[in-house]
Amino acid sequence: MITTLAEALPAAEFVEHHSLVVDAPPARVWSALSATAWSDLRWTRGLIAIRGLGGGNSSKRSILERGPVVVVRSDEPGYVVGVRIARPWQPRPEVGPAVASLGELSEYDAPGWIKFGMDFTLQPLPGGRTRLSTSTLCEPTDESARRRFARYWRLVGPFSGLIRRDLLHAVERRATRG
Repeated sequence: MITTLAEALPAAEFVEHHSLVVDAPPARVWSALSATAWSDLRWTRGLIAIRGLGGGNSSKRSILERGPVVVVRSDEPGYVVGVRIARPWQPRPEVGPAVASLGELSEYDAPGWIKFGMDFTLQPLPGGRTRLSTSTLCEPTDESARRRFARYWRLVGPFSGLIRRDLLHAVERRATRG
């Protein structure tokens, strides 16, 4: 049984990892992660709006409810993962078939798509602190999708990293609020 994003996408070619230590226990960080919305971002809110993720009423909804991925596994308070199949390089990104599990994502092999996911891991640390980590993994289903996504990733990859770091800091602010 496939239980993590890394197991589902072992041949991911486009990868990023970010983490920070939050001065709060995992349960509080989990609660903050579950409540953090796109409108909580400080530095990259505009980038989210460009992709249409944070507009209107959705800006107040949790990123886990209204994000670029659909949650397929949630183990409170330690791990959550969302996935999607898409063609994000198109001017109007095309969403592929829905998948209900990491196993389905792993098995999907129709040509011309990118399989991707984003996960969050909460690791308890001494002193009531938590290491909050996120990974983004993208695996093309064929060579044509790899070439198209590579061009797209060269453009958006650095901004994706900024958004992930801003997101982690938004969770941290919410978790450590008085």
